[in-house]
Amino acid sequence: MKLSRRVQLAAVVVLAFILRAIWLLRPGSDWAVGADSHLYLALARGLKAGCGVAPYIERCGPPELMRTPGYPVFLFPFLAHLRLAIAIQASLGALVCLWAASFTGRRAGPVAGILAAAIVAVDVPTILNSKEFITEALFQAVLTPAIFAALEGSPFVAGAALGIAALIRPVALVLVPLVAMPFIAKRSWRGALAALSAAILIIAAWAVRNERVAGVFTLTVEGPMNLYLYTAPAVIARHDRVPLESVQLSFAHDAAVLVPAREIPGDAEFGQLYGSDPTISALENDPALSNFMLSRSVSVILAHPIDFAINTLAGFIRLAIEPYRLQTGWQGLITNPRALASIQFAATAFQGVVLAVMWIGVFCAVWRRPRDWEQWILLGAALMLILTASIYTDAISMRFRSPAIPFLAVLAGIGWFPSSVKRPQAKL
Repeated sequence: MKLSRRVQLAAVVVLAFILRAIWLLRPGSDWAVGADSHLYLALARGLKAGCGVAPYIERCGPPELMRTPGYPVFLFPFLAHLRLAIAIQASLGALVCLWAASFTGRRAGPVAGILAAAIVAVDVPTILNSKEFITEALFQAVLTPAIFAALEGSPFVAGAALGIAALIRPVALVLVPLVAMPFIAKRSWRGALAALSAAILIIAAWAVRNERVAGVFTLTVEGPMNLYLYTAPAVIARHDRVPLESVQLSFAHDAAVLVPAREIPGDAEFGQLYGSDPTISALENDPALSNFMLSRSVSVILAHPIDFAINTLAGFIRLAIEPYRLQTGWQGLITNPRALASIQFAATAFQGVVLAVMWIGVFCAVWRRPRDWEQWILLGAALMLILTASIYTDAISMRFRSPAIPFLAVLAGIGWFPSSVKRPQAKL
């Protein structure tokens, strides 16, 4: 790579760090605590207090089955210096840009790599995710090299990284079969077995822990809960043409009936970490309720597949192309309505341009080399991540798109700047 290209790439990586770390200009760390952050911080304090993976509020709470341990373990060393955790998350975002550029550059040259890095660097939901104590920044930084390592022929690294990613956000489960595909395409059966084994062993270890502490062999009870809270009610509401809120209340009542409420002194403190939804309270009292939630949700989906497909398609389109709408300006510091409206409009327009550049580049890459299995694996990883989040209807957030951005950015770079690097085409 020429010196000028290296300087350009360095500028993009530095920009990525600045955009993610600029929030540290504000004092303190309260601005980094979102709705989900309280539970992650309580779990990290639980680790420090010797509670294991359980929340800690003046005493140890019950073993945690809803959130996986990856992010609390990350937060644990920074409990006394929470601002440092935000700085580390900003650094991880810059590192993902560098990985995307390096991976793309080896396949399509330095200009394509710089474009890939730039798309990741300026992605608004990814930037905003990095400034809060939530899983997305860490998840993206672990999942991205997992898929890249699989395509580069490192089965153990790929499988282990994917397994760890699943302990940060369970959505990585859908990519377990995909991590073996590069080795299957090369007929490297040992590589495929090594990648799958490493991922499955890590995931299974946590499922065994959950079975031991609560009698439920699962990575998390949150997946069945989300299907029960959001997906199944939306399917019934669409099919029966009834208000979604009415169906959700009915589902909540059914769950509460199965698990009588148990008031234990001090439980209210921990209950606040999970919100006030009665369905979540019922699941806290009896984690085995997740089996009922899963079976009922699946039965609803199978009974009304067309309505489920329509809801999922609508969610998929939203996640694929809808810009993230800023809610506040600089965490509420910008109070002038006109200034805030101008910032929101500019941010939405900018995101629209970036998303258009990205998806046009993805289309061009696949169109030019339709038999390149590496590109299909990258696209498959991105689409599976988006599709998995698309089923949650009104609970969809544009931040769920962030893990897919590095893979789409690589394809966009290759699509806009076709390969200037001579290499054999990986064909199906």
